Order: sequence, then C-alpha cells, then structure tokens
Amino acid sequence: MTGGKRVYRSELRAEQARRTRAAVLDAAARCFVERGYTATTMKDVAAAAGVSVQTVFGQGGKAALMLACVDRAVVGDDESRPLIGREPVVRMMTAPTKAAKLEAVRELAVSTYPALAPIHRAFDAAAAVDPELGAAWTAYEARRHQDVHAMVESFRPWLREDLDVDRAADVAWAVLSESTADALLTRRGWTVEQYADWLADAIDRLLLR
Repeated sequence: MTGGKRVYRSELRAEQARRTRAAVLDAAARCFVERGYTATTMKDVAAAAGVSVQTVFGQGGKAALMLACVDRAVVGDDESRPLIGREPVVRMMTAPTKAAKLEAVRELAVSTYPALAPIHRAFDAAAAVDPELGAAWTAYEARRHQDVHAMVESFRPWLREDLDVDRAADVAWAVLSESTADALLTRRGWTVEQYADWLADAIDRLLLR
C-alpha cells in the first residue's frame, strides 16, 4: 500500500469517526432535552442515533455525553479549545469601539443561545441529582466566570468609574446567565433578537459609560 493510500484511508476513518460522534451527540442532546437526563438510557441514545449501544459507549459515559453536548451548544463543536480563543469571541474582544463590541455581544447571543438554552436546562436539572454532573456544573460555572472576566477586561476603557473589573465581571456573569436567557426565551416568549437587544443594552447600562 502506498503512503498516499494510507493517508487517504486514515483521513476517511477520521471523517467517519467525526460523523459518528456528531450523530451520537445530536441524538443525546435530543434525548436529554426531551426525556431528561435521568430517564435517558444509552440504549435510547443509540436508537435515536441509529447506531449500536457499544458505539455510544465508545463516545463516553452518559455524563461525558452531557458535557460534550453543552460544549457543542456553546461553541459549535466539542474540541478542546477555550471559548476565549474562538473567532466570534476574539472578534468581540478585539473590536475597537464600544458600539462594535456591543454589536458583537448581540451577534454572539443570537448565534449561541437558541441551541444552548434547552441543553443547559437539562444540564441544570441533572446536576441537582447526579453527583458527577453536580461537580461538573460547579466547574462549568467557574470556567464561565473566567471567560466572562476576560471579556469584561476587554471593555476596561469604557467601564463605569465606580466599577472595577472584578465587580463588573460578577455583574456580567449574572446578566449573561443561561438561566436568564432560558427564562426570557422559553417562559416569557421573547424572540432571540429581543433577548440579544436587551442583553447588549443591559451590559451598556449596567457596566459602561
């Protein structure tokens, strides 16, 4: 076998593995949202994905699947790259003016929250009853605060004079809560555009001058 054929087959296997993982995570997310984490079995996920139960277990245990689903909803994939290094966030953090940064925040909300809110709700509920996911929830919220702190740091030139970065980050962390987004989008029936407009306005009014 030539080197070229080996590379081609290796790439083909890698692509097939990516597609299988995507199918499993799509199915897991649907099951977690529709049935709840506790009621969902690996057999349910396998049936929804059209693969074997063994294939599902090959992607990790149930808790690992939940965490991967949340990561995908946040950034669009489950690669181990930090949120702060992702292109949409980098664009927001490097925008040269307050108006441009707030518009980037709005765009992030529109692109992220519709997919994130349902799986985040399932994650929240599961964390209350599953010790492994409870610990993962605590770590997730700590990581989210770190990410928000870095984003707020990029707003430093426009922060209100009575706010330091740490306090501003705490406020932004609360405003940017997925639970708030879910309440407004799901319970109050806001459109994602209405939510994104409110979010940008809230950050401007609460944090900036």
